[in-house]
Amino acid sequence: MSELDDSIVDEFLVDSREGLDRLDHDLVGLEQDPASSALLKSAFRTLHTIKGTCSFFGFRRLEKLTHAGEHLLARLRSGELAFTPAMASTVLAVGDQVRTILSHIKAHRCEPEGEDLALIARVEQAASGEPDVTSGPATPAEDIPAESTTQATVRVDVRVLDGLMNHVGELVLARNQLLQLVAIADWAALPAASQRMDHVTSRLQEAIMRTRMQPISTLWTRVPRLVRDVASACGKQVALEMEGTDTELDRSLVEALKDPLTHLIRNAVDHGIEAPAARKAAGKKTEGQLRLRAFHEAGQVVLELSDDGAGLDVPRIREKALQRAVVSSEEAARYTDADWMRCIFLPGFSTAASVTAISGRGVGMDVVRTSIHRVGGTVDVHSERGRGTTLRLRLPLTLAIIPALIVDAAGDRYAIPQINLVELVRVSAADLPARIESVQGAPVYRLRGQLLPLLSLARELHGPASAGSTPRTLVVLQVDNRTFGLLTEGVHDTEEIVVKPLSERLRTRTLFAGATIRGDGRVALILDVSALAARAGLSTSPGEHSVAMPVAPAPGVHRALLVHTLAGHALAVALPGVTRIEEFGAAAFEQLADGPVVQYRDAVMPIVVLESGARMPAPWPLQAGRTYPVIIHDHKRERCGYLVDRIDDVIEQTGPAPQGRVVHHGTIIEFVDLLARAKEAA
Repeated sequence: MSELDDSIVDEFLVDSREGLDRLDHDLVGLEQDPASSALLKSAFRTLHTIKGTCSFFGFRRLEKLTHAGEHLLARLRSGELAFTPAMASTVLAVGDQVRTILSHIKAHRCEPEGEDLALIARVEQAASGEPDVTSGPATPAEDIPAESTTQATVRVDVRVLDGLMNHVGELVLARNQLLQLVAIADWAALPAASQRMDHVTSRLQEAIMRTRMQPISTLWTRVPRLVRDVASACGKQVALEMEGTDTELDRSLVEALKDPLTHLIRNAVDHGIEAPAARKAAGKKTEGQLRLRAFHEAGQVVLELSDDGAGLDVPRIREKALQRAVVSSEEAARYTDADWMRCIFLPGFSTAASVTAISGRGVGMDVVRTSIHRVGGTVDVHSERGRGTTLRLRLPLTLAIIPALIVDAAGDRYAIPQINLVELVRVSAADLPARIESVQGAPVYRLRGQLLPLLSLARELHGPASAGSTPRTLVVLQVDNRTFGLLTEGVHDTEEIVVKPLSERLRTRTLFAGATIRGDGRVALILDVSALAARAGLSTSPGEHSVAMPVAPAPGVHRALLVHTLAGHALAVALPGVTRIEEFGAAAFEQLADGPVVQYRDAVMPIVVLESGARMPAPWPLQAGRTYPVIIHDHKRERCGYLVDRIDDVIEQTGPAPQGRVVHHGTIIEFVDLLARAKEAA
């Protein structure tokens, strides 16, 4: 084939694979609603389109196979036949075989040898109205030949491309202006020109990032088929609910999540949801419920998979863990139920009584955690016996550009991904020794009555010789569901950094996840927080850590910022809605017609004066010369700052989720949930 023919075939392969995913979705939907003419027409159009294109390319084997499937769907569409689940399995089998042939075409640029006589005969038998006596369902979705693991092309909205062209044009003009000013040595006008260049570059960066963003629905397209096949193989009835299909994330993350999501769904259906008889005996509906939910929270993508099954058997997990000696008796004595649940992520760990064709071999959940960690995310599990299990994945929006905190250690600067950052605590050399204690020979820091495992970044990176450096800030970090403190010599601002891969020589140094080039031209290494914790003996794997505490509060525990407003009122601001906290000088706040704003990260951020009750009268009572904290909340693509007078502490409330007010030290204070506010406004 010529280069032109190759490109056309590649487009055909991409379109056909997308069409087959849509076909799976339509057929599974028809099983739930056999009377849906829209789904039936969509399925017919998919096979008709593939058949017509096959004829153009001369792919005769594909043409015969898709023609048979199209004929069956045509009879169903005309009402000559009634749709049955057996017919769905037959057409799904056609789609699976088409995928196999497409994979061969992609690899060899031609169809494989052979015929599909048996499958075509099965389709013709169904089209004649005779019952399908073929045993077994269609190929399980997880066994279907893959599409390429990474798509070579992406589809971009024309409006986004138009915007890119406009930004590039502005960038060229800004560059020309800079060159002219440098040529005539007009240094007075240089700051304004450089600011314009910075502004245009930021907008161009944002536009390019949008070209990489894809709705998570592209990842979920084949989930209904997967649930259907696994449930059928297990003899179970499972209803699937998907929420947040328009949630966007980087296309590289979409690819990275395919295998982990398959493992999670397969385990949920096989292990989590009970058989119909067991559910009926437990007083449940015979049909299990599986819920897949995605949303943005605090600048991250959160993916939740919940089932209403039997839940994790903590005593059984404890028995297996002790039996395999992955947890010592000393550690077992202080393990909580949440600790035991996390044992399911250990390599090879399984509580299944027998190995099935689907699961029970002890592989899968450790692969999930490894894959999620590899892309800078975290995974956690929460379960209630008899009520179900929820797995929560937290992921960065993108892998190319990430927000990071820049810190100092032994004269060098390092970047810590913000996804691992919990809070910053100022420490002084005089007070530090009194706050450090020892547990089993390991240093810990007492923070608000809880013991925090403590590391020195300089010591971990440069050895004991650097122990004489003076720490000034304690960076509290999270990895999975545990926290530890990292002593640093200084903290700079958060920056959006461009992640660069490490060279081959440095990849063996597992403490670093990459590198970035800062504005001054110097290279800063990006710390791998998981590897740092593991090297210091604070690994999150059961049986490996000595002292650790959960970063996420236990069920029924709710954390909030205790703040004071400009009017002197005390408020509790729910932590899940806080993306970050920044400080601004009084002069940075400007009053526009639609309200106060500040310039933040090359954009105009609206400011809400966080108050209890009445609005603040103008002019604001801001004191010249002092700084004010602003609580920043990101919701999807919207960013808003909440102005307060000061931030006092982080508090915890036990019991049901706070509604309106909480009691703190005997005082009733208003509870503010920024996340709920944003959802209501949307």
